[in-house]
Amino acid sequence: MNEIQIKNLDLNLLLVFRVLMEEGSVNRAAEQLGRTPSAVSHALGRLREQLDDPLLVRAGGIMKPSPRAEALYREIRPILSRIERVVQAPAPFEPMTCSRTFRMAGPALNCIASGVVSRMQAEAPDAALAWQPYSKDTMDQIIKGEVDIAFGNANFPLPEGLKAKVLKPMKRYVLARRGHPATNDWSLDSWMRWPHAVVRIPAAIHGTVEEHLAHLGLKRRIGFHAASWSGIASALNDTNMLGNFVALVLLEGRAGDDLQVLEPPEPMPDLVFRVIWNAELDADPALVWMRGIVLTTFEDLVDEAQKIVSNRDIIVPRTFG
Repeated sequence: MNEIQIKNLDLNLLLVFRVLMEEGSVNRAAEQLGRTPSAVSHALGRLREQLDDPLLVRAGGIMKPSPRAEALYREIRPILSRIERVVQAPAPFEPMTCSRTFRMAGPALNCIASGVVSRMQAEAPDAALAWQPYSKDTMDQIIKGEVDIAFGNANFPLPEGLKAKVLKPMKRYVLARRGHPATNDWSLDSWMRWPHAVVRIPAAIHGTVEEHLAHLGLKRRIGFHAASWSGIASALNDTNMLGNFVALVLLEGRAGDDLQVLEPPEPMPDLVFRVIWNAELDADPALVWMRGIVLTTFEDLVDEAQKIVSNRDIIVPRTFG
């Protein structure tokens, strides 16, 4: 079919044709469509003219499809079914009856993963969460429908086809084990003297600690390149390394409870996360619910972590002069 024919074709005729193929009768098709038999016959005639094919021919009291009609029906039936699903108002989402496995990607932070699962189970006990690491492929996976929702650094442009909710900025602190030698003489020099533990967040190139220190002309020594935030608190507690992290790390179990919080000798850029999803699924009731779970979990955990910081003695840099 050429472009001119497509432009001139009344797509409603295809709906009539599908019902005629399924009913095999003008009268029954008219009843299904809520039209008169003459209107259905007229629609069939118009489609015959458009396609230059008899399509359905009466033989022995029944309507038999032509080869063209059978091929056309095979093609348009799934297309019309998808259109009907798209235009239907979404059914109300009932968490208590949901048994879906939601696929989520993000940097490994145990407090976030456990917080999301806990809220999910409270509202949707039969639902499940499949967690995978945030990577350079995550954006494509969301677009392809392989990941439902993700959270990660908000310091690079969002690819086309995605939507996001930017979370409130989180201040970076310097974290160290209690009794760390640097706490006795906390200064810019001691900050750079001791090795640092770092976590590489995929696609993070701007607003990072590394970029900020380079801008200040400072060079640090990396003692631990971690693949995720999980276990960072333990690594800091068991070594003399320093870590430049947000307060969420303090929620990582008993290891987080023991960490000392220090004010950076030089202000560091805030860490800004965002929750990301496929724009085409923006109104999907199940994913709207899931986004609410993730966003509420983040907000509550950030508030909880900030309360912990507020209740701790924060070591400030030594002043000179």
